[in-house]
Amino acid sequence: MPIMALFRSPSVDQTQYDALIQELDLEQRPPAGALTHACGFDEGGICVADVWESRADFDAFLTDRLRPAFTKLGIEFVEPQILDTYAFTASEGTDRYMRERGADFGAAREGGVTEDRPGAPH
Repeated sequence: MPIMALFRSPSVDQTQYDALIQELDLEQRPPAGALTHACGFDEGGICVADVWESRADFDAFLTDRLRPAFTKLGIEFVEPQILDTYAFTASEGTDRYMRERGADFGAAREGGVTEDRPGAPH
């Protein structure tokens, strides 16, 4: 059964998130079972929402890669909330959107703000 992993932490900023993503090398070494990943920031800090094919896939990623990356970078790890996924839908536009945005999605940062994302200040 697919699961959702929800991470909230006031202590992870955009620079730390970017360092984690680089350390995890997700483009070259995508984790088995990962279906979606989304990240955002607000006054409460970071919020990450992932959907995984199974709890076993997520637990393997957590143990083998994510926790070690947090430790290596000296970032405090906060346990995620895990939910069984009741419904999961990805629109046909998801793949098209990612192809069109490509490597530029989230890449242009100035002062910690991604200027090319919808609703970002210009």
